[in-house]
Amino acid sequence: VEKSHQRKQHARYLGPVVVVSRNRRGAYILCELDGSVFHRPVAAFRLLPYLARRHIDLPDMPLDVPMEKLKELEETDLVDDDDLPDVDEDI
Repeated sequence: VEKSHQRKQHARYLGPVVVVSRNRRGAYILCELDGSVFHRPVAAFRLLPYLARRHIDLPDMPLDVPMEKLKELEETDLVDDDDLPDVDEDI
């Protein structure tokens, strides 16, 4: 019973985030408001639109990844962590 009470207080969503680009399969490449890019593209069905009540000024922020890495994310066919091969955790 105690576990169910603790679970209610966990954050369910991350965000807001900024859409940087999309890859070939339609997954979004996202970054935080500070410019840190997510390490994997995120499937569109996992995102919820954020409708701001007022205008949010985004700073001219450089992304924390080189352009080559961004192009690599755009060219990938991966959509989510579900596409990664299973890894045995024998550690």
